[in-house]
Amino acid sequence: MFRCYFIFFFMLIPSLLLAQEGWETRPELPDDFPKLEETEALLFFIQRNRNKNTIVYDINLKPDGSLNTRNPISVYWRKFQNHNGLKDKLSWLEFNFAYGYRSRKRENYYSIKLKAYNDRAIQLTFKDGKWLPLMTINGQTCVLKNLYIYADESRLWPSVKYADIYGRSTVTQELVKERIYNK
Repeated sequence: MFRCYFIFFFMLIPSLLLAQEGWETRPELPDDFPKLEETEALLFFIQRNRNKNTIVYDINLKPDGSLNTRNPISVYWRKFQNHNGLKDKLSWLEFNFAYGYRSRKRENYYSIKLKAYNDRAIQLTFKDGKWLPLMTINGQTCVLKNLYIYADESRLWPSVKYADIYGRSTVTQELVKERIYNK
């Protein structure tokens, strides 16, 4: 119950200011959203219909190049809405109740579960000299690229309508998308 109040007051109420139509038929990301540059550290990112600010998930390496096993992923904002892509930290509330993650070391990978949606795990796996976020998307093993969260903000209380998950198939190298509707 405590967690619900925090999410409601600090995350959802500010989102009442924006509303967008047509979510049912939009097949792809909005054209005007920023496209993040591919870097060695970038694992995946999350964008939302609320604004263009983006939550970025990078691999967290120590200075010697080895994985920081206590915190294998670095999560932060890229503020594109009126800030030209400024990098900024997540608040304690944002990390602990919305955009953070839990990790658990397995035999040969890390199981990552996002705080906001932990029904599906991401397998952080070291392959061919680089860390990859693997996830099952539409029944295929894919390298996770990004997520897009759409919330209907036209009513008093915003409601997540769906999440689009985008990845690249590890077998065919084709882009794969899955839409998960909030029930």
